[in-house]
Amino acid sequence: MKKIIMAAVICISAALTLPFMVNKASAKDADGDVVIVIDPGHGQDDPGSIATTTGTYEKDCNLAIAKAMREELCKYDGVKVYLTRTSDEWMTNTGRAMIASALKADFLISIHNNSGSATNSGCIAYRSLNSYYSEATNDMCSLITENLSSLGLKNGGVQTRTSTGFDYEDYYTLIAEGVRAGIPSIIVEHCFLSNPTDEAMLCNTDGSVNEEMAAKMGQADAKAVVTYYNLKPRTAEADSNTSVTLQKGYGLTLSVPSGDTNGISWYSIDKNVASVDENGVAVMTGSGTTNLVYKLSDGTSGYCTVVVSAEEPVALTGGIDPTFYSTPQELAGFKSSDVIAFVSYSDGSSVKVKPDSVGKVDSTVVGIQDVEVKYQDMTGSLRICMSEGYTPEVTTPAPTEEATTVSETKASSDTQAETDVKSDTSSKSTDYKKIIKYIAVLLVVVVIGIVFFIIENNRRNRRRRRHRGRRRRY
Repeated sequence: MKKIIMAAVICISAALTLPFMVNKASAKDADGDVVIVIDPGHGQDDPGSIATTTGTYEKDCNLAIAKAMREELCKYDGVKVYLTRTSDEWMTNTGRAMIASALKADFLISIHNNSGSATNSGCIAYRSLNSYYSEATNDMCSLITENLSSLGLKNGGVQTRTSTGFDYEDYYTLIAEGVRAGIPSIIVEHCFLSNPTDEAMLCNTDGSVNEEMAAKMGQADAKAVVTYYNLKPRTAEADSNTSVTLQKGYGLTLSVPSGDTNGISWYSIDKNVASVDENGVAVMTGSGTTNLVYKLSDGTSGYCTVVVSAEEPVALTGGIDPTFYSTPQELAGFKSSDVIAFVSYSDGSSVKVKPDSVGKVDSTVVGIQDVEVKYQDMTGSLRICMSEGYTPEVTTPAPTEEATTVSETKASSDTQAETDVKSDTSSKSTDYKKIIKYIAVLLVVVVIGIVFFIIENNRRNRRRRRHRGRRRRY
């Protein structure tokens, strides 16, 4: 009987945990940290959507939200956060995905704001169609849209969009190339700049970005990542012995050994290295070493030493427009002088550069081709594609069930987007799939339990018969 109970406990435990372990994106960083790459969409000569009344550029809204998202995430332990751009620069969508690949990202989240008719409103998040990444991207999208809706935005749900060239391939290049590189990738449209109410939330009347609302949106995005990965705030004790090493931009919450905060005050010996507020929340501001000091009303004091490392280049990624070529003849016209590159740094920042050299392109290669690029002592790659005769390497099989719902939506003003699109709102469909999967696992557990019971019961009966036989012989 004990064996039966033990088997049942093991099976039930597996049933309860299995549904939550499937396709969960996990840390790939050498230090065991989760790596999040945040992509502020558009930039430079590509403004994205333009707010109807205020004329605010989407590219500026995206950057403000992305920076706020990174600032919030950097307060947590076990995570590294990078931006594909930290200023008004532009990179191809494939290049953005390749930046995430070069950084070995666990998730790529592209920040956008939508445009359509004046009646379209609210947030929408696009997940991947790829069968391996659909669940992970759907979960992250759902968390983000739920958080954004708490700010007063209409929740437009999680949607997908199919490529016009390949069935079951993602339409958006950033998502398609992201998952092709093994990275769960999503696009978040925070609001419609064409809607008067949404616009008033994010844009000031002078055309600038409402930084307060952008910060709230970025924090909502960050909290979704925190929930998804179960991240914990980074903390340290100011016991005059503790030393913490961080990169610029990362945060730290300090505590005192006694736990007594009566009349406490905090200050930094060198604010150029790190600042600290009245609550003991510190932010690293520049390379160097300093002490963050507290003092209580009774004269007790202590400190925590922080070492802020100088930023170092960690990845080089090339980009070129166009990235996709229809024929060998078009690819033969490739100009290395048109190649740009971004250097990603350890503090999460990035800088646009001109490569020192670009490798040779083979115009006979069908499909994807990664070309070597060099800048100073760094070597990276540029991804291009010749589409004639090419079928994407990563595609999903035809679905065996109908989508739960299909809705009409206005696409983002991304340079590759069309005006009207059909997108299936898949969050409900995925929820149903999870429920079905969970029920199926429970049924398997029941069957296994019954089999164990029958086997064990038969064994017990055989033992009883043998025992009775012995008693009769003696």
